[in-house]
Amino acid sequence: MAFAHMTKIVVDVTELRNYISKHAQLSGIQRVMVMLIEALAAHYPPDDLWLGYCGNDASDYRVLPYRVLAPEGAADLQKLAHVLDVAPTNTQRPSLEGYAQKPAKRLIHTLLRDLNAKAGNADHFRKRNLTIEEWQASSPRRTSHTPAFETQAASKVCAPGDWVILLDAGWLDPSWNVAENWRDDLREKGVKIALMVHDLIQMQNPEYISGRDPMRFYKWLLSTLKSTDLYLANSQATAKDFRAFLTSHEAEREVAVLPLAQEALPRPSTSTAGTDTLIPAPYDVLATSWNLDENIRAMLKWPFVLCVGTMEARKNLWALAQVWDQLRDDPGVRLPKLVFAGRKGWLNADFDALMQATGRLGGWVEICESPTDLELDFLYRHCLFTATPSFYEGWGLPIGEGLSYGKTGVVSHTSSMPEVGGDMVEYCDPHDLSSIKKACLRLIADPDHRASLEAKIAKASMRSWDDVGRDLLKLIA
Repeated sequence: MAFAHMTKIVVDVTELRNYISKHAQLSGIQRVMVMLIEALAAHYPPDDLWLGYCGNDASDYRVLPYRVLAPEGAADLQKLAHVLDVAPTNTQRPSLEGYAQKPAKRLIHTLLRDLNAKAGNADHFRKRNLTIEEWQASSPRRTSHTPAFETQAASKVCAPGDWVILLDAGWLDPSWNVAENWRDDLREKGVKIALMVHDLIQMQNPEYISGRDPMRFYKWLLSTLKSTDLYLANSQATAKDFRAFLTSHEAEREVAVLPLAQEALPRPSTSTAGTDTLIPAPYDVLATSWNLDENIRAMLKWPFVLCVGTMEARKNLWALAQVWDQLRDDPGVRLPKLVFAGRKGWLNADFDALMQATGRLGGWVEICESPTDLELDFLYRHCLFTATPSFYEGWGLPIGEGLSYGKTGVVSHTSSMPEVGGDMVEYCDPHDLSSIKKACLRLIADPDHRASLEAKIAKASMRSWDDVGRDLLKLIA
């Protein structure tokens, strides 16, 4: 691909910056952002790839080059937070990842390691594949929040023909509601702006969204029409929805489809367990689970089906749980457990009430709240199949992630999800319990059918984040 000159690409991280100050794990859109930044960095000169965010006021847009993230990259949230001058919340220190949701135990083990470090007990840390120096360096008291690189005003760095790409939840950025803002200033200078639309669920199905966010999103999307040169839709379904929005407002804009990836999570390093010896293949479960929370390891005591995603209304968790409630009363079904893995979301009171009233269906349901990437990787590898009975998705990352692990799934036939699942999954109607039940039963009770779908997955060419990055560069070339 050829650019008229060495074009600068600025990836907006305004909301990602806000997100990592509150959350220790990536989720949904934020994962998309980080993976795309890394994909762009693999194919674009590091001195011409920049990060940008809105500063102290709506016209103050700051930028800094991607190269300041080297060598870790944007996927290292601790380094990213340091570079963007924010203090990450609940960032896990090495060897304490298994206590992410257990603050009391985390505090006890932190104090224990501090005492052993003070006493110079290297054996305590060697058993945990760690050194005293590494433990001490990870202390929040030693982490400076002084920016690793002095930011610059975008107006002084960007030139005509450069691009600012907004991949995040832009409607949460307060600068969009200000008449005079940084986007207008840069566009007057000849800088182009591309904006990714992840979905239009806030407008099309406001019943799944809490508070006043639906109207806030609508007003934001409407305001983007005056300052966006290129819209990027993450699926054909999202592009169709967005074009309908444009038509209803008698607007014409360029809309390009940039499908997301079907790729596994970055593989955590699990080759050693506090020793210098590689763990051989027969002990693969040990290799992938030795440093996991014991409750995650215990998931292996019974086969399980995995449902990944923020636990919110549109994920249709109540219906999936109702199906399991019906199936557990059928003596003819060798029922696996049902595992929900994700952050706690909104408008999910029906599901929460069912879990509380039934003791999580008598133990047939397990909930892994805010899992780490290490835990998610483990769950994907060992599940029977995945379940995504959502009412609506802009893309459907868990479907593609499951496929990349060789796992088929029960998937809704609505919105973008058939684009991700292809002919490799079992489809259902998310509004029909009998349809969800039939799809689940087919994968549970017919191992040969499940195996045939897994064989299709093994032969399929999955879309990678590298593919997405290359396609994005082509679109703005």
